[in-house]
Amino acid sequence: MAILPVLAEYLLPLVRVGGSMLAMKGESGPAEAHAAEHAMRLLGGHLRQLVPVTLPGVVEERYLVVVDKLAATPNSYPRRVGLPAKKPLKS
Repeated sequence: MAILPVLAEYLLPLVRVGGSMLAMKGESGPAEAHAAEHAMRLLGGHLRQLVPVTLPGVVEERYLVVVDKLAATPNSYPRRVGLPAKKPLKS
């Protein structure tokens, strides 16, 4: 399980402009999404919405994070393997 800036760095370069990235997060989803907005912008994305999700048999609240790809991701991303997790993109 990765924090949202790391997921965004690995996923957004694979999404075409006009497409969307989806990530399921736990109770910390809204806080993670807010903290990852700078990384999303840097990678060409924009947080569209957080959708609360209830899973059968799971007490913890879950969120589906929807990020629209508005611009091309710079060629320098994603960084080499392991680096996004060690040094996540921050604001």
